[in-house]
This record gives sequence, C-alpha cells and structure tokens, in this order.
Amino acid sequence: MPLFWLLTLPLFLLATLFVMVPLWRYSRVKPDSRSFELRKSTNIALFQQRSNELEVELSAGDIDQQQFDSLLAELQQKLLVDVSPDMAAHSGQDSVLPASGGRWQLGIPLALVLLIPLVALLLYRQWGYITDVQVMDLFQATVVNAGDSEQAQELVLSLGRYAQAHPDRPWPYYFLGENFAALGMFSEAQLSYARAAQLLEPTADKALVLGRVATFMYMNSSFELTPQVQAVIDEALAINPGEISVLQLQAADAEERQDWASAISYWRLLIQASPNSEMARDLRTRIAHAQGLSAAGDEVLEGPVLEVQLSLAEGLDLNPDLRVFVAARNAEREGLPPLAAIDTTVGALPTTLELSNLNAVGPFNLASAGEVYVSALVSFAGVAVPASGDYRVLSDSFAPNGERVPVELVISRQLP
Repeated sequence: MPLFWLLTLPLFLLATLFVMVPLWRYSRVKPDSRSFELRKSTNIALFQQRSNELEVELSAGDIDQQQFDSLLAELQQKLLVDVSPDMAAHSGQDSVLPASGGRWQLGIPLALVLLIPLVALLLYRQWGYITDVQVMDLFQATVVNAGDSEQAQELVLSLGRYAQAHPDRPWPYYFLGENFAALGMFSEAQLSYARAAQLLEPTADKALVLGRVATFMYMNSSFELTPQVQAVIDEALAINPGEISVLQLQAADAEERQDWASAISYWRLLIQASPNSEMARDLRTRIAHAQGLSAAGDEVLEGPVLEVQLSLAEGLDLNPDLRVFVAARNAEREGLPPLAAIDTTVGALPTTLELSNLNAVGPFNLASAGEVYVSALVSFAGVAVPASGDYRVLSDSFAPNGERVPVELVISRQLP
C-alpha cells in the first residue's frame, strides 16, 4: 500500500474517534436526579407563567370563570405528569421539556462521518492530484536506491508505464533518465532527459534537466564538446547562467583540454555557488594546482608520460558517479605523496588518461623517480585515501626512463 494511504487511513480513524467517542459516551448517560430537578423547576416556572396569563385574560374579560377553571385544571394535571418521576416515565403524554436522546443521535453523525471521506476521495479523484501522489513513491525510490541496479530495473519498468500513460508530464521522464544512468544505459538516459526538457517550462528546473542532457550527450560523443552539445549548454545557460551541472561539464572539458584559464574560471563560479562545501575546498586545491600549470604557459615539460588505459572488470557494476583516483608513485620510496595524480569517474570508463610532470601534486614529479607504479582507486567516500569496500588496482613497478609508457589497469578487486 502506498505511503499516502498508510498515512491517510490512521488520520481518518483518528478524526472519526473525535466525533464518535463523545456521542457514544453521551448516548450511555441516563437521566439522574439532578437533570430531573432541573426539568421539574423549569416546568413549574412555565406553569406559573401560564397561570398568570390566564388570570390576566379573566380580568380583561377575554374568558369567563368557567373557561378559566377548565384551563387551570388542565395546566395543573399536565404539571403533575411532568414533575412526577414515575408518571413522566410511564405516561403517554408529552412533558413541557421532553428528554433528548434516541438512536438517531448516534446513527446520523456516524453516517455523515463515513460519507465525508468518501465524498472527499471522489472529489479529489476528479479535481485533485492523486496520480502525482501515487507516482511520488517511484521518485523517492529513485533517490533512495541510487546504485541499486535491481531496483533501478524495476523502477525503469514502473516509470516507463507511467510515462506512457501520462506522456505530457516531464518528471517521470527525468527519473526514468536517472535510472537508465544508474544502469549504464547512457543513450536511453539522454533521450529520457531530452523528453523531460521538452515538456518543461523555461525555468531553473529546465536548466537543470538540460544540464543532464548536455552531460550525457558529451559522454555519448566520446567526451567531445560537439556543436550539438554546445547548443544544449547555451540553451541551459540562457535560462540559468549559474546552472551547476553545466558549469561542471564546461570545467571538466576545459581541464581535459588543459585549458587551465577556462577551467579556473568555471571552478570559481562553482565555488561561488557553495563557498563552504567540500566541493569548494576541493576546487580551491585544483585551482592552485592549475594556476601553477598555467604559469608554465605552453612550455613543454621534459619527462616521462604514462598512458594509463583504465577499465572495469567485466560484470562489475558500480555507480557511474563514483570518483576514480589514478596516481603514479615512487616504487623505491614508500610513504611519499604521489608523483602525479588525476581523477575521473566510473561513468567515464573505459578511458585512457595521461600522467606526466604536468600532473605533479607534490615536491617531486615523474622525472625524479627511477622506478614507479600506478594505482587506480574507486572511492565510495569520494577521497583519495583507500578504505574498506573501495576497489583498487596496482600495476607492477617499472622504469619509465623519460619515455611514453603504456599502462593497462583493470579494476576488479575490492578492499577487505
């Protein structure tokens, strides 16, 4: 049963109790001496009032003595019935103040209480957003179960059926794209995001979805910023110049092309969006490193170049957003910082990365070591420090000798 109904049913029962418990308790109460005395005093007061009225009518000549005596006797007889407990309980005559009660006092409110939610549900189905409430569970499951391939497959089927039944609604297509991405089906993800963007109004939400479209177009075009990708980027930035996903894509492309000035400008915009976040601290480090590389201009630094061919083992299914850290270290001196390092994501694999003196992260570079080894780490925590559950692979040690050396790494082993 959807969460909406699990919450609605207890609330309905609670509201019913608020009405029915007081009515039930009231229906169980029997007349006591106090209530009888109140009725008795009220009836006596009414008798006195009516007797005075008859005397006034007799004095005014409106009635004669015989009529007065007859009416007064009738009032006296009725008063005796009303003020006598035994007679009031058994007499067929009505009292001046009849006792309230009856089954209808409980039945009618109960019927109304039961009808209200039924009528409300019928009206809500007609004019409300109950279908949006029903599909919200699918959206929440997409967020909660990110990385769960089996759950993603089930959500693709459920969201696909809903999208077919409601082709004019954008968000089912967006979350369909999220699940396709989790399954590594990047072409399908791009198409789903594109359909969602077509259905959205030109707001910040559409800019966000266009950023996803551009990202997957970029990945599907072998990480090349084609004119088609740039057109989507321009459309997103025209709506929201500060769209995070677009800035991240532009920064990544500039870094890939070693256009450090552009990469730094994009990173600074990303820092402005969230200056105190962990991402901002990481970007400040990358900016400092890129500024050193940019200062070197177009100067070609001497030294070895390691061509790292990186891939996942066949059948290994990991979240495409996980970060992958690739580093070259001195094989003769353990414990030192990496000689060169670069990072990417699981979604970018398989890929070929180059490590050279341009990628130095400490006081030493690749040219300073006689023998090196290369490592690749898939980090679930998003940091370059290995932890239990991460995936890591190490190459054999080798001497680069200032040359271009190919290194093949296949990620397969999980750390205990």
